[in-house]
Amino acid sequence: MFNKKGANTMTLKELQDVLGNNITKVNEDNLEKEETKHRIEIADTTSKLAKQMINNADVILRTDKMLAEGKLLHSTIRGIVG
Repeated sequence: MFNKKGANTMTLKELQDVLGNNITKVNEDNLEKEETKHRIEIADTTSKLAKQMINNADVILRTDKMLAEGKLLHSTIRGIVG
């Protein structure tokens, strides 16, 4: 998934699907101990990235709200958030 500028993007719904798939893979039966450990590491990394994505979305949402309310007319946050 790419936006017009070519940056990689993912919706929160797509993120939810990735997290669900990782949980399913970790819970599969008949996995070797090392494979289970590897899948847990992948799930943990995905979870950390998801948390950051959600935090970023929250910053954008709050910034958009403040812009709409006219509270950030001369703020540098506009350039940072985009």
